[in-house]
Amino acid sequence: MALSLRELHGSRERAEYDDREHWMTFTRRLSLLPGAEEMSRELAEYAVWSSGASCGAVYLVEAGAAAVYRLSASIGSVRFAPTIDQATVPFRLRTAASPVDLPSSLLPSVTLPALPAALAVPIRWRATPIGIIVLGPPRAGADYSVEDVELLAAVADQAAASMTAVRLSETPAQATAVIHDIKNSISTLSLLARNAPSNLSDPEFQRDAIATLSQTVERMRRLLVKLSSPGADTLTARTEPIDLQALIIEATTPLAANRKVRLVRQLRPVDAVYGDRDALLRVVENLMTNAAEAIDHEGTVTVTLDQERGQAIISVADTGCGMSEDYQERHLFSPFCSTKRGGWGIGLYQTKQVVESQYGEIMVESAVGHGTTFTGKLPLRADVETCLESVR
Repeated sequence: MALSLRELHGSRERAEYDDREHWMTFTRRLSLLPGAEEMSRELAEYAVWSSGASCGAVYLVEAGAAAVYRLSASIGSVRFAPTIDQATVPFRLRTAASPVDLPSSLLPSVTLPALPAALAVPIRWRATPIGIIVLGPPRAGADYSVEDVELLAAVADQAAASMTAVRLSETPAQATAVIHDIKNSISTLSLLARNAPSNLSDPEFQRDAIATLSQTVERMRRLLVKLSSPGADTLTARTEPIDLQALIIEATTPLAANRKVRLVRQLRPVDAVYGDRDALLRVVENLMTNAAEAIDHEGTVTVTLDQERGQAIISVADTGCGMSEDYQERHLFSPFCSTKRGGWGIGLYQTKQVVESQYGEIMVESAVGHGTTFTGKLPLRADVETCLESVR
């Protein structure tokens, strides 16, 4: 039965209303996601659904490796290749501002099997490529319409804006964390310089000073790499067995010659833990720096290492000023909150993130006027490997 003019207009209005509702839902959900990787799944699902594509995928430019597009999400039964070398992507696709036909020459390197009549939608923020949406042929068998192409361009623009906003919001925190690490390195060199005049003739101090200088220079070199390649640190973090005794000795050596602070090391042999050595080194350095700075005149910093119930236990205790219960409950481990004059409030925030990212936990006991003890627990290597195997 033919529709009346009123019914026809009504059906169009309902369709347009439904489209607007779907678009608003998509943009709202995209804005709530924390990062580009999480957005990719939402983006792939919406692009495939809205265009009627048979399958689709989202590739993002890999952080620290601008010549590579890495598969971030896919929809459908087609097996998409994990990476696309940017050199194989035609210039027109890399610089296009709207969807283009995906060249057949690229298809074998993108998907298995090759897709006929595929479409590529660039994800760009201004002149900067962020990624590509790859779509297979429409399920209905027809070509993509002009409306499909326009909608997909809008979808890619919305995704580019959302991903860029998230990355820009992360940059200040990442830069602040790197600057905090540089500040710690400068503190190490400053302490070394203050102690040098009265200890330079001591052969043991000379050996420790040379080792500290070498380690600090190497650490600052890595920090410069992090600043020049934002996001690369997460991708290239090394996972390796770690000798905690050696790590603690390295982290505490600069404090050993400090006349104001008496350093006590009580280190028992423990099994190796498994994780990012550089990150754990920063954890111990942060705890040692905080402990020393909490002591106004003279005092003691005691660092212990033990093993219990499949965990390595690192404890750093000081006889400094301590912290109030209110501060511990409301502000401890929060970024940009510090009890120190001129403190950044980044060190303990970083410390908690690193320990928890390596399947550990960190606790604190403190009282005003009675000092502070931080205790970190890390699973031993065998336990971590068992945990990882159960997740795979």
